[in-house]
Amino acid sequence: MLKTYIFKKCFITIFALFFSTAVCFANIFPVNVNDIPQKTMGVYQTDEIITVYEKPDNTSTIVYNRTVDYAALVGVKRDSFFAVLIPKKNLGYAYATNISDDEEWIEIIYNKDKNLKGWVRKNDDFQFLPWGNFYNLYGRKYGLIKLKNQQIELNGIFSQPDESGQVLGTLSRPKFIHLTSLEGNWMLISVLDLSGQTTTGYLQWRTNDGKFLLFPDIK
Repeated sequence: MLKTYIFKKCFITIFALFFSTAVCFANIFPVNVNDIPQKTMGVYQTDEIITVYEKPDNTSTIVYNRTVDYAALVGVKRDSFFAVLIPKKNLGYAYATNISDDEEWIEIIYNKDKNLKGWVRKNDDFQFLPWGNFYNLYGRKYGLIKLKNQQIELNGIFSQPDESGQVLGTLSRPKFIHLTSLEGNWMLISVLDLSGQTTTGYLQWRTNDGKFLLFPDIK
C-alpha cells in the first residue's frame, strides 16, 4: 500500500510539473487549415509598440495601439492579434494582406476574430516576410507541421510538383517534415514517419485557392 501511495504521489507530481511547464511555454500558432486567412501575402514582424492606422498615412486615424509585454504573454494560448507569438523569443507576427505602392506600409489583420485590417509602417525591410521567405527562413531551420482538418486527398507526395507525377507516398503519420525548396504552391520535402521510413518528394503546402496545409514548426 505504501509503495502504491508513493508511486501515485510521484506520478501526480511529475504530471503537474509537465503540465505547468507546457502551459508556461505555450506559443500561438495556426493549428487548423482554416486558421490562416486565404488572402494573405505573408507576415509582419511586430515591434514592441504596435500602432495600426486606418490608411497608409501616419496622419490618419489610429485604429489599434498596443505595447507588447512578452513576459506577460507567457502561457497565453490565444490572442486576437497575433498570427504567431513566441514570448520566450520576444517574437510576434501578424498576418499581412497588402503593401503600399511605396512599399513603406503593410496592411495587416489586427483582429483575427473580426477580420479587421489596418496599416503599419515598416522600420526595416525584414519586418515584412512574404510567405515564401517566411517558409524558407523557418521551415528549413525547424521543419514543418501538418495543419489539422485538411482533405486526405491533399496528402500525396509526388515525384514532381504537380499531380501528374508518380505518387511516392502520403503524408499520413509524419514525425518530422524537412523543407528543401519551394516551387509555387508545392514544396520539395523529406518526411520521416513514425515507422522510421523517409520519403522525399513534392507536396502541396498551399492549395490553388489559397488554403494552407503546412506551417513552419518554429521553436
